[in-house]
Amino acid sequence: MSFPSFPEYIQQKGASFGKRVFLKDFGEERAYTYEEFARLSARMAKGLATMGIGEGDRVAILHPNHTDFVLAYSSIAHAGGVAVPINPLYTRGEVLFILQDSGAKALITTRSFKKLVEDIKGEAPSLELVVMKEEGELLIQTLERLLGTLRGELVRELSPESPAFIFYTSGTTGRPKGVILNQRNLVFGGANTAQNYGLREDDVALVCLPLVHIFANASPVLGSLNAGGKAVIMERFQSDIALEAMERERITWFPGVPTMFAYLIEAYQRAPRKIPCLRMGLSGGASMSAEHLSRFQEMFQVPVIEVYGLTESTGLVTANPVHGVRKVGSIGIQVSGVSTRLLDETGKEVALGEVGELVFKGPNATPGYWNLPDLTLSTIRDGWVYTKDLARMDEEGYYFIVGRKDELIICGGYNVYPREIEEVLYQHESVGEAAVIGVSHPTLGQVPKAFLAPKKGRRIEEEVIREHCAKYLAPYKVPRYFQVMDELPKSSTGKILKKMLS
Repeated sequence: MSFPSFPEYIQQKGASFGKRVFLKDFGEERAYTYEEFARLSARMAKGLATMGIGEGDRVAILHPNHTDFVLAYSSIAHAGGVAVPINPLYTRGEVLFILQDSGAKALITTRSFKKLVEDIKGEAPSLELVVMKEEGELLIQTLERLLGTLRGELVRELSPESPAFIFYTSGTTGRPKGVILNQRNLVFGGANTAQNYGLREDDVALVCLPLVHIFANASPVLGSLNAGGKAVIMERFQSDIALEAMERERITWFPGVPTMFAYLIEAYQRAPRKIPCLRMGLSGGASMSAEHLSRFQEMFQVPVIEVYGLTESTGLVTANPVHGVRKVGSIGIQVSGVSTRLLDETGKEVALGEVGELVFKGPNATPGYWNLPDLTLSTIRDGWVYTKDLARMDEEGYYFIVGRKDELIICGGYNVYPREIEEVLYQHESVGEAAVIGVSHPTLGQVPKAFLAPKKGRRIEEEVIREHCAKYLAPYKVPRYFQVMDELPKSSTGKILKKMLS
C-alpha cells in the first residue's frame, strides 16, 4: 500500500472538502475551511523555509491548545521539518531537556513564555530561531510581521518514511522519551480513526485533550481531517465549559480520558443542559471504570466507545465497534490494517484467556525512538511493537487490559493485576478516583496498596472499603494498605500518575 506524504494528504483534503469548516476555536468566530487550512499551511511553510527551516529540521512548539497549534505543525510538515510539541505545563528543566535532546533548530511560541525562553535559550545551542507570537496575534500575522507579506506556497516532496513528529512521552522512570512518527503513520492514523469510528462529514468533534499528545491529534483532528468533519478546539478541559461547547457547537462526538467523563458526569448533575447532537463518547488513554461508563451512557443517552492506543501506534490499536457488540471493560478488537498478539515472557503466544503482553504491527507503528537506539531495538522486534501492557483475549477476539507489565504485583507467588482491584473500588458509591500499586512486604514480597479520592460530598472509611473489597476479591488481592487523598495526581491529559504514588 502506498501513502502520500502528510502535506500531500492535507492538500488532497483541502481540494476534496473545499469550503467545509475544518477547524475552529471555541468562543471565537474565526474558523478555517479545508481549502483555507491547506493554502495557509503551504503559505506559512514558504515563510518558514525563508527563515531557514529545511527537511529534517526539528521545530519545537510551545503553545496552548489553539488552531494555531495545528497550523504550526502542518506548516512545519509542508516545509519538510519535524514538529516537536512541548507541554505548556512543563517546568524550565523539562522544556530545556526537550530542546536539547531533539536538537530543535527553531521554536514557535507565544509571548507568555518569553521569560522562560530568554532564560534557557543560551543553554540550547541548536536553537537558532524563535518565532514568538505577540498577545492577540495569529501565527500567520507573526510570520508576516517578521517577514513581510508572505508570497507563494511550499509543499515539499517527502518520503512516507520521513519523520513528521517527535512526541515526548513520560515513562514510569527517567527522562521523557521522544517517539518518532513519520508521514505514513499520520496518513494511516487519520484514515484508521475515521473508518473505525464511522466518522462523517457532518460530525463535529470537541478537542479538549492536549494537542501535545497523540490522542488529540490522531482522533479529533486527523480523524476529522480524513472524514471532512469539523474539530472545535478548547484551550483546556473544564467540565462546565465543555458541556456548554457541546450544546453551542452541536458536538456529535467527544473523545477524552476516563477522568474527563467522570468530571462531565458531576458537572451535568450540578447543572443539566441540552446536548442535542452528541452521538458517542470515546474513551482512551487509560481504562475506564464500568461504573463511570454506565453512568455516562445512562445520563447522556449515547454509547461510550472504549479504545486502546499509544503514542507509538499513532492512535488506534484496538477499538470496540461503533456498530456492533461493545463489551464493558474491554478495549475492543484489533482495528483494520493492524495486527495484534499476546505473548508470554519467552515470546510465544499465550493460550486463549491467558494474560500476555500486547504487541502490534502495522502502518501505524513508530519507526523508533529519538536518540535511543537500544530502546528502539528492545521495543520493536521484527516489526512488532512491544507495548508493556498486559491483556487477555476472549473467544470473540475482544481484548481486556489487566495492567502494565511494570505494575504487576506478585503477592506470595500470586499475580495480582491492579486493574481488577480498581474496578471493584470504583463500584463503591463513595469512591471517585482509585489507583492501586504494589508495595514491598517482608514475607509476601509485595502487597496491593490502594490510593483513593472521594466523590464530592462523600467520605471514605477504610474499613468499609476493605469489607467491600473482601466481598469481590480473593484475600491476597484485597489491598493491605489504603491512603485517602483529596485528589490523585494526574498528567495534563487527566491520566492518573501512578509513578507519583508510593
